[in-house]
Amino acid sequence: MDTLLRLLPPIRRTRGPRLYAADGRRFLDLWLDDGRDILGAAGRSIRTYAANASDKGLLRPYPGLYEHRLEKAVLAAWPAFKAVRFYLNEERALAAAARLYGRLIDTFELIEAIEPETAGIAVDSGQGSNLGSPTGSLDAGLVKLRPFTPTPQGCRLALARLPCPRPLAPACLLAVDKAWLENEEGDLVPAMMHYAAARAMASYAKVSLDGSYGEELWKRFDRRMEPHFRRFGPYLLPRTGPARYEDFFETALEGGALVSPQYGVPSMVPPEFDDGELAKLATALDAWHTD
Repeated sequence: MDTLLRLLPPIRRTRGPRLYAADGRRFLDLWLDDGRDILGAAGRSIRTYAANASDKGLLRPYPGLYEHRLEKAVLAAWPAFKAVRFYLNEERALAAAARLYGRLIDTFELIEAIEPETAGIAVDSGQGSNLGSPTGSLDAGLVKLRPFTPTPQGCRLALARLPCPRPLAPACLLAVDKAWLENEEGDLVPAMMHYAAARAMASYAKVSLDGSYGEELWKRFDRRMEPHFRRFGPYLLPRTGPARYEDFFETALEGGALVSPQYGVPSMVPPEFDDGELAKLATALDAWHTD
């Protein structure tokens, strides 16, 4: 992933889904830091909340009431789950999940579950897993739950992608049974992260309810980009295979857009865009496809 991202010129500032490079170029961000910045303008208050928390001195990893607020918001967003643990970063959350499954972290897979065929992920008998249950456990690994997507069938343990900037959000491990996390304490996380992430979840709930980031906007994106992407909700997968993905990525940069730097990890419809930006990207990708 880092290899392709290094093809992007140095970025001097960002504003919403747009990246401004030091060489004067502007890019429409369709990756949005793997969905962490998917809320756009609706998420601007997150930074304000983080600044307010900093002013209160909530920069240290002590227990506090803000953790409980975030826990309530996360479980409301994904009601199939009954327990959550927070971690300083996703690497620590993945290591905890690997321990729970009784597997080595370097063989543990994080599953993207945005396509319809992954809605019914196969489960195994639970052999070799510490998560004993009559329904078994996910065979391949841990599901990454994303906003605006349903929880896959058979998903018992998941990593939630919060719609919150990377430095301001803890990683969240979710379980459908509280007992599975009884012996997993999680990390003590600075309260500023809980505070900002809870604001992000409130903004997500609002845009989900009012439809400001919803199907109408996503379909407008399709008018130009349907020949190049398959769309599932706001999430986009390229209509090309892994062998040509680096070329696809570079062509998108030439067309003024940053797509996901990793094949199989989705890009997404940005929270705002104009037709000129999409026309430029479509022209570049059309030319690439006809080469």
